[in-house]
Amino acid sequence: MARKLNLLVLVALALHANYTGADSSSDDKKGAITVDIDNGAESKVVLPDFSPYAVPEAALWEQFGDGADARWKRSDAVKDGEEKARYDGEWAIEQPSVLAGIAGDKALVVKTPAHHHAISARLDSPFDPAKNGLVLQYEVKLQDDLKCGGAYIKLLTAPSSGEFSDQTPYTLMFGPDKCGDGKVHLIFRHRSPVTGEYTEHHLEQPPTPPVDGLTHQYTLVINNDNSFTLSIDGTERRSGSLLTDFAPPVNPPKEIADPDDKKPEDWEDKEKIPDPDATKPEDWNEDAPLMVPDEDAVIPDGWLLDEPLLVADPKAEKPADWDDEEDGDWSAPQVPNPLCEDAPGCGPWERPLKRNPEFVGKWNAPLIDNPRYKGEWAPQQISNPEYFEDKSLYKLTKIDAVGFELWTMQAGITFDNIYLGDSADAASRISDNVWKPKHDSELAVNQAMRPKEPPKPKLGFSDIPALLKTRLEEIFFSIIDFYTAAQSVGVAAALKQESSGAFAAAMVAAAVGWVSWNILLFARFLLGMGGVSGPQVEAASAKISEKKTDGDSNEASGTSTGASTSTSTAKEGKAVKRK
Repeated sequence: MARKLNLLVLVALALHANYTGADSSSDDKKGAITVDIDNGAESKVVLPDFSPYAVPEAALWEQFGDGADARWKRSDAVKDGEEKARYDGEWAIEQPSVLAGIAGDKALVVKTPAHHHAISARLDSPFDPAKNGLVLQYEVKLQDDLKCGGAYIKLLTAPSSGEFSDQTPYTLMFGPDKCGDGKVHLIFRHRSPVTGEYTEHHLEQPPTPPVDGLTHQYTLVINNDNSFTLSIDGTERRSGSLLTDFAPPVNPPKEIADPDDKKPEDWEDKEKIPDPDATKPEDWNEDAPLMVPDEDAVIPDGWLLDEPLLVADPKAEKPADWDDEEDGDWSAPQVPNPLCEDAPGCGPWERPLKRNPEFVGKWNAPLIDNPRYKGEWAPQQISNPEYFEDKSLYKLTKIDAVGFELWTMQAGITFDNIYLGDSADAASRISDNVWKPKHDSELAVNQAMRPKEPPKPKLGFSDIPALLKTRLEEIFFSIIDFYTAAQSVGVAAALKQESSGAFAAAMVAAAVGWVSWNILLFARFLLGMGGVSGPQVEAASAKISEKKTDGDSNEASGTSTGASTSTSTAKEGKAVKRK
């Protein structure tokens, strides 16, 4: 049984090694693209061809196909008081140049680093979230990484007019932003029915976005019960309520502090006061210093009182160009006195300081309860004149355009497959049929771009220990990578990205079981050796005596003596056990 289990584990490890090292690409596949990698090798990956995907009854479904250039308008807003364009960053509708996943798939791309960018597109008709809530989904791809910049989308409030800028009213802002620590913004603006003013409300504890060269999908669902879910790559990363998970809260308090209420001048809010009847003791010496010379200290032996700390450098010489009339009298530079190096000190000796036992410090009267104490003062509460209660926050203001208004230090931010509507099912179908095939293809391209290992030699039995060690190390680091990905994008998404994660976990479990089984077998072997009983030894000696009967007399005598001795020893051992 143990041999079978060992063989099964080793075969599985070898198969996994061959599987992970195999080249899954095929040079003769039609439509394959060639990917150059650092070591000069080439790999070919077949990219799926782009095919438009239909989404009926969407307020907006943008795949940046035919006509997208006409729909998306770059902002011509100018800086205040100037004629210079405020948003001078360039945009392009083109295929990604880094880790392209779909052949012929175009997207909206930021082209200019360290610039402001603004572009927008109008909806065919205004979208009203008050009817069935809101679903917003779009893809972001960071081709040049993202050190500092935004990649969020804005839903512009209807009716929008003028050139799109940071001053354009928006209903909702959603998406990743990174400058230092990254986060996924979720901000909505709400209009007070009392004052008519709009206030921004920010999601508390937003999730962290993934930052790599792959396409990631951001999904927001707002339901008509004020609940919301925020997902990245189909995995829920944040959920809650529009009523309780945003700051500041939408609904103001019923009561507020009266701004006209003032603290009375005679209000006593000090719980303790100095005792007015207390007097300073006559022997209280406030002038006594904290530290005084230690009168018990004595000068250390060998202290050189007459030797200075510094002496003239005996090796110094007056410069040849020194002019006493112009430069003054020359004197050698000072150096540490060499006689002081081995002495405890040189020069005048002073007593060290110690804490003064008579020090008491400044006298203060002890504190007593304040007989006039009234407690902490607080202004009176009055009814909030701006109070309202809106329990239908999902009824956001109407939307008639979408836009990207960004500042970024990196170019290559790519946007694609923007969906705006009220169907979570439609967004899920887009994820399955549009985003996932693209994402899987990008992973394949990314895998193909990795340098390939040289062909593995055929393995013999002598190679099994080294192979086992290598595979266990690879499994360990695979689990570390899987754990890191799970912390970033969630367990489900990490399992999708890390195809070997689950296998690695299974292999570790098998390896642990295999090692444990061998330890158990070895332990049983040791216990078996230590458990040989007296009768067993006696029987073995008898068999030896029978086989030796044909030997010479000396050998027979020796054999008989040995058997007798063994038997005697065994009997004695047996007797000891019975005590």
